[in-house]
Amino acid sequence: MRFRLPAVALLLFAFVSPACAQSQDVEALRKEVEGLKLQQRQLAEELQRIQQALGMRSSTLSLGSAPTRGAADAPLVLVEFSDYECPFCIRHFTQTMPELEREYIATGKLRYVFMDYPIDQLHPAALKAHEAARCAGEQGKFWEMHNRLFTPAGTHAPAQLKQLAAQLNLDRTAFDACLDSGRMQNAVRDSVNTAQGLGADGTPQMFLALPNDDGSVRLIRSIRGAVPFPQLKQLIDSLLEG
Repeated sequence: MRFRLPAVALLLFAFVSPACAQSQDVEALRKEVEGLKLQQRQLAEELQRIQQALGMRSSTLSLGSAPTRGAADAPLVLVEFSDYECPFCIRHFTQTMPELEREYIATGKLRYVFMDYPIDQLHPAALKAHEAARCAGEQGKFWEMHNRLFTPAGTHAPAQLKQLAAQLNLDRTAFDACLDSGRMQNAVRDSVNTAQGLGADGTPQMFLALPNDDGSVRLIRSIRGAVPFPQLKQLIDSLLEG
């Protein structure tokens, strides 16, 4: 049996239904707009995180008097912010740096720049090790000291650092005075601030860069962590070929 609405009910339904449907459409549209706004905020936040991770806060870096290795006119520059006590930095130094030295630095394809980034919260004694490298640098033996400092926590007490200076035949009076005075600490702290200003939040943090005529470099690629040499090689080759 069919059920038939009275004519008045049909008229009322026909009058109310479109308005109700329109209200539902407006509400759905409002929710969709709110969802899009939320996605936009999330994307903006994610983009900011990516930019910070890629070191895009500043695209130009002044190297100042930072120690470098390799040809001054090398077409590509690798800037490394590192901590002498960081296990990942030690791994990078022992496993990857020899390959980089042999294939790129010694052949004039890459200039390497070392920057201080001791992380006090994790390695409170590392700061003194970075000071020691700078003190040795005053006597022309930065790299000789540098190569002995990538060792675990507990190996960088002042007495141990002074023993390394003796092994390098440094002027002990000058070295000890430099280390004890702490006068290199501000320079090390400035390097840490530079790293953090570029978005570095761990070590090692590396940047591949192009040299500028004024001695600064233009950062073009960020590399976080102790990247295996084959992966680093692929990235460097792609930039050299490009």
